[in-house]
Amino acid sequence: MRRLMALGVVAFLAGCALPPPDQPASVNRMGRFLGLVSHCGCSDIDADRMLAEYPKAVAHYSTADIKAMKGYVDVGLSENFDNQIEICNEACSQSCMVNAVAQPLGGKTIPGTAACLVNERDLHLTEGRMSGDWD
Repeated sequence: MRRLMALGVVAFLAGCALPPPDQPASVNRMGRFLGLVSHCGCSDIDADRMLAEYPKAVAHYSTADIKAMKGYVDVGLSENFDNQIEICNEACSQSCMVNAVAQPLGGKTIPGTAACLVNERDLHLTEGRMSGDWD
């Protein structure tokens, strides 16, 4: 019985560690993702259009968050890491989230996939790496 209770507590605590699936992605991660959708060619939305119209794709965020997001959109648009191909492959593979960005902006969507919330738990973004000699 004690073992079962201990397992129950561990399972409960593990569930608490993950954000709920309906929690929108944080401002910095959402902004970077918006930039990557454009920069990586996940849709046909170019950089100028993304910067001008991204608020349409994130209307469920507060006005302050949308304003703060612009700098992170710029980051995603201008990334040039050594592993950029890996970063772009991961961003573009999240089809329902790409469509959640592309649809409100009138961009090309990924066929056969419904849009879904870009949420904190399911959004995966590869960190950029540089392999240069920094001496």
